[in-house]
Amino acid sequence: MATSEVAALPRAFGGPGAGPGQFRAPSGIAVDGRGRVWVADTGNDRVQAFTRDGALVRVLAGRLKAPEGLAVDAAGNVYVADTGNRRVVQFSWWGGFVREFGGLVRPRAVALDRDRRLLVDDTGRVARFDTRTGAALADTTEPISSPRDVADDGVGGVWVAETGNHRIVHFGASG
Repeated sequence: MATSEVAALPRAFGGPGAGPGQFRAPSGIAVDGRGRVWVADTGNDRVQAFTRDGALVRVLAGRLKAPEGLAVDAAGNVYVADTGNRRVVQFSWWGGFVREFGGLVRPRAVALDRDRRLLVDDTGRVARFDTRTGAALADTTEPISSPRDVADDGVGGVWVAETGNHRIVHFGASG
């Protein structure tokens, strides 16, 4: 980013509350290909999207309960770790429901790998799903303690922040 671009961005936006553009315990954040900033507004049971300059452009609410983590794919689909409802929900960029990924205990963070698989930081494991079909795939092979975040490694594996054992764990493409 050029210095002039950095200077044009706001230092902060929002504030405490439940109104449009306000937050109560925001916890997850993702930026899509158009520069929209998506925020998991956990305490208000919603996700809000903003332009780079902080203007509110979208609110996803009504069916979410304590959302925490977010990821956005190249097509602009938004994946929300709907923690309180024990699922991940996929929305189109304009807010239309696409599908849900269930069978989870406490999904907190989500990421997408290069093969468009959804990686979900769930209690004691990293769950994997095919985003094209919604099918559950094999979990990571080693149980993990208190996973808190996940990230794609770019070659089919996944990095996991394992807070329960105070370490970062890498799982290759096979598990």
